[in-house]
Amino acid sequence: MSERSLQLFCYVVFLFLTFLFIGSSLVTIAWIAVEDSSIAVVGRIFLLSSLTGIGISLLGGVLTDSWNRKMVIRLGITAQVIALVILLYAILEGHSLPPFLYIFSVLNTAGMAVKAGAIDSVFQAIVSKERRVAMSVRVSIIRQLGLAIGMGGGGILLDQTSAIFCISLLLVVSISRFAISEVFLNSLKKIKRSSSSNPMQLWKEGLAYAANDKNIYLSICGVALTFSAAQMTNVLVPGFVQDELAAGSDVYGLLEMAWAIGGGTILLIAAFKHHSSPYSKVEALLLCLLGISMMLFSFLRFIPALILLYAIMGGLFSITRARFDGKILTFCPEGMMGRVRATTSMLTNSIGMVIYLIPTLFSITSVSGLYMAWGAFILCVGLLIWLFQASSIGSKRRSTET
Repeated sequence: MSERSLQLFCYVVFLFLTFLFIGSSLVTIAWIAVEDSSIAVVGRIFLLSSLTGIGISLLGGVLTDSWNRKMVIRLGITAQVIALVILLYAILEGHSLPPFLYIFSVLNTAGMAVKAGAIDSVFQAIVSKERRVAMSVRVSIIRQLGLAIGMGGGGILLDQTSAIFCISLLLVVSISRFAISEVFLNSLKKIKRSSSSNPMQLWKEGLAYAANDKNIYLSICGVALTFSAAQMTNVLVPGFVQDELAAGSDVYGLLEMAWAIGGGTILLIAAFKHHSSPYSKVEALLLCLLGISMMLFSFLRFIPALILLYAIMGGLFSITRARFDGKILTFCPEGMMGRVRATTSMLTNSIGMVIYLIPTLFSITSVSGLYMAWGAFILCVGLLIWLFQASSIGSKRRSTET
C-alpha cells in the first residue's frame, strides 16, 4: 500500500470513528438527560450546542488558516476526551448530572467545531481536486455508516449495559483517534501565512474571498439549506405523527429508519456512478426535489406511502449535502478552508437555532402547513441557486470562447 493510500485509509477510518462517536454520544447523552432529569434538559443541551458551535467556529476558522493545523486537530480531540472524563467522573461520584451534561455539550461541540476546517484540509491534501466531488460522496457513505452504527449500537448498549460502560467505550474511541490521525496528519502542507495576524482582518479576507466566488457562496448556502430540511424534520415530524397521523412511536421509528436506509442506499448507488463536472447544476435540482418531497409529505396521510417518501427524502438529503460539500472542497483553496467551513457551520447553526425556537415562539396550528411552507421555501431558494449557477456556467463558456 502506497503512503497516499495508507493516509486515505486512515482518514476514512478516522471519519468512521468520528461519526460513530457523534451518533453514540447523541443517543447516550439524550437518554441520560431524560432519565436523570427531563426532556427540557435535552432541549437546553441542543440549544447550548448550537450557540457553542457558532462561537467556536469563529475561532476555529482563524486557527485553521493561521496556525498549526495538526495542533488544531489534536486540540479538538483533546477537548472531547476531557468532556467525556468530566461526565464519567460526575456519574461515578453520583453528582447531579445536568450541569455536567451542559459542560459536556460545550466541550464536545467546541472540539468538533474547532477542528472541522482542519479535517477538511486533510481531505484536500490527500485527494486531488478533480476527484473531490466523487470522493466526497463515497466518504459520506462511511459517515452515514458510522452514524447509524453509533446511534443503533449506543441504544442497544445502553439497554444491555450502563451509561458508565457506554461513556468509557466512547473514551476509548476518542483516544484511538489520536493514534490514527498521526498517520495522515503528515500529509498537511504548511500554511501560507496571511499578511495580517489580526483575527478580524483574517475573517474579512475570508468572507470577501467567499463572496467573490459564486461556486463557494452558493455551495455554503446549499449546505445550510439542505441541513435545514433535516432540522425542520427533527422538530416537526414527531408532532406530525402524533397529531395528524394519530400514530405512535412505532411509526415514527419506521420513518427514521426509512430516512437512514434511503440516505445510505442513494449514496451507495452514487458512489459507483460517473459524477458530472463540479460546474454542473445538479445540486440545485436535487435541492428543488428535496423541497418538493417535503411539500408532498405534508399532504399525504397513507402511512406506507409516507414511509417510502421519507426514504426518498433521506436519500435526497444525503446526496445533496455530499455534492455541495464536494464543491466546497473543490473550489475553496487550502488557505481559506478553515474560514469557509466555519462560515458554513455558523450559517447552519444559526438557521437551526431559528428552527428549534419556532415551537416555543409561535403557536403552531398546523404542523403539516409549516412543513409544507419550509419545503416551498427550499424549492424557491433551490431555483434561485440553479439560476445563479446557470449564469455562472454561461459566463464561463463565453469567456472560454472569447
